[in-house]
Amino acid sequence: MQESRAQLGRIAGETRSASCPDCPIVLVALEKPDSTHVHTYRVYERAGGFSLVIPGVSRYLFAFNDLNNDFQFQDNEPHAWLHLPESFGAGAQVDNLKLTLTPRANQPLPAFGNLFDLRGANSGSIDVQLGSPTHLSDPRFDEDIAETGLWQPWRFMKEGYAGVYFLDEYDPGKIPVLFVHGINGSPRNFAMLAGSLDRKRFQPWVFYYPSGIELAAMGDALFGLLSELHHRHGFNDLHIVAHSMGGLVSRGYIKTCARTDTCRYLRSFVSISSPFGGHEAARSGVVYAPAVIPVWRSMVPGSGFLRTLLTEPPPAGVAHHLLFGYRNNAMVGSASSDGTISLTSQLRPEAQSQATSIRGFNEDHMSILDAAEVLRYVNHLLEAR
Repeated sequence: MQESRAQLGRIAGETRSASCPDCPIVLVALEKPDSTHVHTYRVYERAGGFSLVIPGVSRYLFAFNDLNNDFQFQDNEPHAWLHLPESFGAGAQVDNLKLTLTPRANQPLPAFGNLFDLRGANSGSIDVQLGSPTHLSDPRFDEDIAETGLWQPWRFMKEGYAGVYFLDEYDPGKIPVLFVHGINGSPRNFAMLAGSLDRKRFQPWVFYYPSGIELAAMGDALFGLLSELHHRHGFNDLHIVAHSMGGLVSRGYIKTCARTDTCRYLRSFVSISSPFGGHEAARSGVVYAPAVIPVWRSMVPGSGFLRTLLTEPPPAGVAHHLLFGYRNNAMVGSASSDGTISLTSQLRPEAQSQATSIRGFNEDHMSILDAAEVLRYVNHLLEAR
């Protein structure tokens, strides 16, 4: 969002819709009920739990069942208003909010129009790329831009780089495979894996995100983006292939899916060299660096994010295939690792216990993405679902 992190707050709660509990719900944050200026919005597959980050100046939350999937409220659609508590503001977190959606509620109607048309226009949100068709040679994926996402994440978002990109035009007859890069990475890291897909059956998508932001926020963002894409396209199947820290972002998204009983389109999650136990270097950054990058706090072993990341297994029917590397080419240090991430972190016991399959490769942290054996194995996993 264009607002800095200090200007944001988090709200969480539950929606209920007696007339259509399994219909999509859209939550919209505004300053005033009659405002056409939308702060942000989020699509959920059905009624239930919600959690989202909104500007601290937001005072109202509007919810409606989008019965015809047009991203626009019609007054016959069940809806509800919530005046946020006075305690909400920048840096605050308010939980246990309740919204009960009813048809023809005796409440004022919102003034905003089509939410999709508002994206990047007057909504106050970042210009998120949502299904933008592109290719891996896109200059937005250049190394210097990806590095901006680590060191200047808010600039990365303000300049409109973040989002889910399609590497082919959307085809309802093909299954999406979403690739999620790691810290300081970009979609180009998956050139070989994306290029090896059977394009007659699969279509590659990439999640490009500022890797300097706290991981809970990125998992939450991915949940929102995929919910909106599903609302728009109605795909029945999705696979996720994630490298390194991208596996933590993806696992955060999957945790939200499990908690809200949503994402029923998700079929499998392939994590490659992911630090489920964190990284000790992050602790040094938090303690000694003159300026702490937010993601370091998430990556410190034993952080609040990591302690709760695996408390819930993936939803039933979602297979987690845990791939790890063990070729240590590092010139210093003797701990078993792939040269970057220790085996202790890659093979965190809780991650192993929740995994459908576990397989190691004699590759280092980056070579594992291009190794022929890995390409064959990942494609085998996708084809088998």
